[in-house]
Amino acid sequence: MYDAIIVGARIAGATTALLLAERGYSILLLDKDRFPSPVMSTHVFFTDSLDVFERIGVLDEVLAIDAPRLTRMRFPYVESDFPEVNGRDFALCIRRDRLDEIPLRACERHPNIEVHTETRVTGLSWDADRVSGVRYQPRGSQTEETAAARIVIGADSRHSLVAREAGAEQYDDVPALFAWYYGYFRDVPRDEPVSVYAARTSLPQIEAEYAASFVFPSDDNLTLVGFGVQRDRFDAFREDHRGNYLAGLQTLPSVMERLGDAEPEGPIIGTGDLANFLRVPAGPGWALVGDAGCHKDPHTIQGMGDATRSAVLLSEEIDAWFSGEKSEQDAGRDYHQRRDADLKPMYDFTTNRLQAQVDEEVWDAFQTLTREDPQVARARVAATAHAIDPATVYTPEAVEGMVSAAKVAG
Repeated sequence: MYDAIIVGARIAGATTALLLAERGYSILLLDKDRFPSPVMSTHVFFTDSLDVFERIGVLDEVLAIDAPRLTRMRFPYVESDFPEVNGRDFALCIRRDRLDEIPLRACERHPNIEVHTETRVTGLSWDADRVSGVRYQPRGSQTEETAAARIVIGADSRHSLVAREAGAEQYDDVPALFAWYYGYFRDVPRDEPVSVYAARTSLPQIEAEYAASFVFPSDDNLTLVGFGVQRDRFDAFREDHRGNYLAGLQTLPSVMERLGDAEPEGPIIGTGDLANFLRVPAGPGWALVGDAGCHKDPHTIQGMGDATRSAVLLSEEIDAWFSGEKSEQDAGRDYHQRRDADLKPMYDFTTNRLQAQVDEEVWDAFQTLTREDPQVARARVAATAHAIDPATVYTPEAVEGMVSAAKVAG
């Protein structure tokens, strides 16, 4: 009998495991993958994640990786430096096969955590209407095993088995907006200051009116380069995904200038399976963290920060329940409320739900204000990095308030 079983051992799961183990709870951490192994991701994370990495004792190992410190955000709708938080004013882009292994190895060293990778969870166990554990099968074994816990936590990505079997309700769903393809280029010259960069374009040969690219300097002198198109052109794009990816980059002189003579190294991978949703993140005997509880298009690079911050919130509420401070029901309700307060402003901005809640003229004025007022630009970048509460920037009231204040000042 464990205090918690966590399904999924990447950033969300391993972070949650370490936060709970440090409070003295016994953890079983399971993952179907072999580590180190890659996973499709935009890789970028901000000072909010760095703070959590420091809290779980892995920050020095993360900072020791040879990844450039990204100090500026240069996106089509905003450009500004990242703010300083706790003495750090940069983002990082590190390949997941290197990054994910750091907290996982910390879990393996922790006396309160038992780790099994290459182990597939086949289902949940139930005691009446309450989740009581999991069924799992190590790779190569023909025998299904069981384990019991006070709570089972799904950190098993957007296609979460835990969410599906627990019946976690989805809400605020938005169909996939874009399809994204990713590749690595070696020895790309660094800009100064080193930035996360994105640009918009179109791809007429597949009738894509909207397309975009991002360029994120990463570790090992590699640069992660993405190219995406509107979701309804995904099938046309993937008919020749490598050719269309390279042709798309050619439509952006600013990107090609950055890439210079660099060539793509390795495969170009991608997906159009990027639905946007929130899920109810807790119920009797179960909870969700990371992409299992909320997934959105990666173009606002929120995934890893969402995972680490939600892990903190969930571990706090579980501790309040386990220690007798709250009932399980109250802890689950409070986690749900706190998580949504943290995630929804950027979720709504990412999925265009925010833009739909304000007049078009107001939104256009907000975009103009961002270009003309450095203070507004700094605030939008700070909100992206969760250095400030995104609700102070990305809610209808905040947008309307900034536009109104600018009119009065003008």
